[in-house]
Amino acid sequence: MDICFQLFAEVKDVDELLEMVRSTALTDYIRLDGQIQPLQLINPAGFIQKYLMVSEMPSLIGNDETSILEKGYYKGVAFDIPGAEVKIGEEWIPATEDNSEIIKASNPFNVEWRLSGTLLRKMGYKSGDTIEGRMLLVDDQWNGLRLEMPVNVTVK
Repeated sequence: MDICFQLFAEVKDVDELLEMVRSTALTDYIRLDGQIQPLQLINPAGFIQKYLMVSEMPSLIGNDETSILEKGYYKGVAFDIPGAEVKIGEEWIPATEDNSEIIKASNPFNVEWRLSGTLLRKMGYKSGDTIEGRMLLVDDQWNGLRLEMPVNVTVK
């Protein structure tokens, strides 16, 4: 419970925190002599996914459009999606392996992300194609926190 509170200390009161924790809890069972006792397990990963990561991502993008990739409450987020771009200084650069050193030299909590339809077109994506990727939680050293969410976007 303390971990969940530390993750989102801005919670209104303890009742709201309890509801947030209960809504993301997992259930396990203790079994002995034919009896079953349910056991609620606090699930910090589920708490993060439901309350601290952005819940809505763009689902469509046009060939000449750009769409901002929002981060949610927790700002240490990276996007592993074809067509993603990162704003470094005043310049948007493709989020590719070739640019990974430049990207990782920046503070992950401050960089902006977007999805570029123009870049997707240059990569060979066309209308009706679905782009599959993931949103990853990272720390201040760009290490993955082993928590991710799938992202799917269709080219219109």
